[in-house]
Amino acid sequence: MDEEPDVAKYLLLSEVYKDTLQPTAKQIGGGLESTIKVLRLLIAPIERLAIESDRWQHHLKKLSDRVPEEQRIEAHPQIVGPVFEALRYVDESSVLAEMFINLLARAIDRERVREAHPAFPKIIAQLSVDEAHILFWLKKDFYIYRQCSSLDHQSQTFKSIKLLENSFPLNQLIYPENFEIYLDHLHSLNLAGIWQVGNQEPIFDKARNIQTGVHIKSHIKLTRFGELFTQACVPNEISS
Repeated sequence: MDEEPDVAKYLLLSEVYKDTLQPTAKQIGGGLESTIKVLRLLIAPIERLAIESDRWQHHLKKLSDRVPEEQRIEAHPQIVGPVFEALRYVDESSVLAEMFINLLARAIDRERVREAHPAFPKIIAQLSVDEAHILFWLKKDFYIYRQCSSLDHQSQTFKSIKLLENSFPLNQLIYPENFEIYLDHLHSLNLAGIWQVGNQEPIFDKARNIQTGVHIKSHIKLTRFGELFTQACVPNEISS
């Protein structure tokens, strides 16, 4: 068995962080060999890690459970550095923390490292919890979004768009009234959006024999980049 590891040595922290890590170092040295091996892989590309040791040990345990030792490789600093920084400000029980850990797991997994795009850490850092939940549900399926628009005959323009159907499970969101805003943001990140399906269907007033508007059918779904992102980062199961 290896000698008791000196965590502070590997983390290359200032004396303040060394003092903080001493109790945790003893705990790790007591038996979490797999955890310290994951730690060595993750910190290899960087010089400093400024994160609370107890929280980080919890994250390391998750990583050691998810990636078999024989598949582990050194992580790329473009992934690890931004993730370490972002995890300092994320509730460790939130879906966002889970997404960061999933991304780190890809980054040290020889068989799945191709999924770990260097843009992903900054994307996760820009998401709200509701937006993460939207991506979770879109990872499972697409959803129907139907609207109708009235025709102003005087200006010959369509206006007064009315929502007829949205099959997305809005009850899973904290602020469902912000759904369209969330979709706008996800679209700006090239992750998801609302796209029209087929042609618009005219609405006629048969009594007057004139067109009064159109029906618009759309799908709420992921982009191709969004599919890669959710495959790498979004968990398969989350708490409501």
